[in-house]
Amino acid sequence: MLSRTERLKRARITLQHGGVIDPHLIAPHISDSWNRCLERGLDPMGTAHNAQLSARELRQQRDEDELVHRFAASQMQALYQQIAGSNFMIAFGNARGTVLETVSDGEFRSSKPGKAILPGSVWLEELRGTNAMGTAAMIRQPLIVHGEEHFFHAHSDVSCFAAPVFHSDGELAGVLDASSDCRARNTHTLVLMQMAATHIENSLFLRQQSDHLVLLFHSRFELLNSVSGGLISFDSEGRLRAINQRGRSMLSGLSVRPGTAFEAVFDTSFANALGHLGDGIVPTLRDLLGSQYVVQFSGRPVSEGRVRAASSTIVASPVVSVAGFVAEDPALQTELVKVQRAVRRKPPFLILGESGTGKEIIARHIHAASGRSGAFVPVNCGALPEQLFEAELFGYAAGAFTGARKDGSMGLARAADGGTLFLDEIGDLPLPNQVALLRFLDQFEVRAVGSATTHKVDVQVVGATNVDLLSAIAEKRFRSDLFYRLGVVQLNLPPLRERRDFAALTRFMLGELDAALDITDRAVESLAQHEWPGNLRELRSALFQLSLLVTEEPIDIVHMDQLFGSQNASALIESAGLKGLIIRQINELLRTNGNNVSETAKALGISRNTVYKYMRH
Repeated sequence: MLSRTERLKRARITLQHGGVIDPHLIAPHISDSWNRCLERGLDPMGTAHNAQLSARELRQQRDEDELVHRFAASQMQALYQQIAGSNFMIAFGNARGTVLETVSDGEFRSSKPGKAILPGSVWLEELRGTNAMGTAAMIRQPLIVHGEEHFFHAHSDVSCFAAPVFHSDGELAGVLDASSDCRARNTHTLVLMQMAATHIENSLFLRQQSDHLVLLFHSRFELLNSVSGGLISFDSEGRLRAINQRGRSMLSGLSVRPGTAFEAVFDTSFANALGHLGDGIVPTLRDLLGSQYVVQFSGRPVSEGRVRAASSTIVASPVVSVAGFVAEDPALQTELVKVQRAVRRKPPFLILGESGTGKEIIARHIHAASGRSGAFVPVNCGALPEQLFEAELFGYAAGAFTGARKDGSMGLARAADGGTLFLDEIGDLPLPNQVALLRFLDQFEVRAVGSATTHKVDVQVVGATNVDLLSAIAEKRFRSDLFYRLGVVQLNLPPLRERRDFAALTRFMLGELDAALDITDRAVESLAQHEWPGNLRELRSALFQLSLLVTEEPIDIVHMDQLFGSQNASALIESAGLKGLIIRQINELLRTNGNNVSETAKALGISRNTVYKYMRH
């Protein structure tokens, strides 16, 4: 039996002579792609058409695909953290094959393949031959193209992993791609790519179907908020509008075409299901084939008149407010609606987000929304010594260990009885302490260190972390069973740079600092161009510094230079004499680092939007 290497070698000999590729020698999707390339007249020993958009054309396509580009960029950063140091480049291309964004390790970025995968480069199969991004877009399936599986011999020194991303209507939105040298052929990478692509798809689905009732469903409660959950949306008449690929698979055997009635999928009426969902009485649905699912919902279910017969509580997508906090951003509203629907059932909540995005504020909102009369007890898991974690959380008996208080301690879990236990920085918890926490979450029983007596407690548990827990699980730093037990309801807080209520949030924070201060619209726009890696904390600090620069006049764009320094482009833009210098500096740095916009912005201390603004076209 021929080895894979020998089969590929024979296939390439056939390819170079223009023959029809035997699908038994290589994977069918590769042979099919090769044959398509030959039919188009491409020469495997020739040169690919290296199509590259101008900066103006690239900006236009980024604007047109702004939503998927934004969601993809966020997932690319998370994905990069999972495979950083592995000599990879991660790229996202739109449905037209144009690379919109890249993130890469330095070694690969400076290599010949790395220099070819640039923002604005076009990787359609018809131009570049068999390649992961272009071929995945063509066949609408994830795939690996390894080494000489590429059509053009010039691309044989690279391995590529790609997963397509789809809009809620099933149309191709783009392709997520990871490329490396030929030393890497790890199918685990493709699994990570598929998971990241699904995260992007789910975000697109929820945003694009926000005017309809969106059901998130799964047969297992603990996996409801994972990437394996199904998504399906219905309009105000109970007609199916969209369904994701996972949902289609779970409802296999049933008609899930657009326009299908709710009652043709599930064994209850649309109005009755809405009543149960709204009241939180029966958060399950059964399909017509007998399978049962746990369900959450979001979006704008139906008109007021239609709902009256089932439940007077659901008339539209609610706008949820948080005391002492601005929360007008649509993505944040989606998470807050999730809190409102779930909190009465007392599930554990897991709040995910970058440092400074307001995780404790949301945790206190959950406590307030629960109506619980007990205390809100915050616990910084990262600050507790490993050896004292159980004693601090569960208490200890008198004389249990050296240095213990004479009268012992009841512990933080019992202090939160009847209230909320907020486990902050949960991702920093050592593995032995994770076991103790998991045991507590299973029974909600507390036994103090040095005592044989157990106490049952009634607590609302909320965890929070800025750690990528999926990466931590893959690296054996976090237990998967604890992740699923704690993250029954996951809340993803958007970073400040992605929030659409930036202006309202800025003015609210400034008013908290000094009610007499004002800020101009163009100053707010200038602030919005900053990346804000420290999120709300950094913005609050910046506004405090700005408040010291003014007396009676409003904060204006002239104050931005004093805040951010001479490289703040929003201030420098006002100076025509410096504009040429800025353009030269930005474009010179872009050339030296392979047109990596993110790296250029970081090096200059400006936003990516500013780099795009001054890229030569």
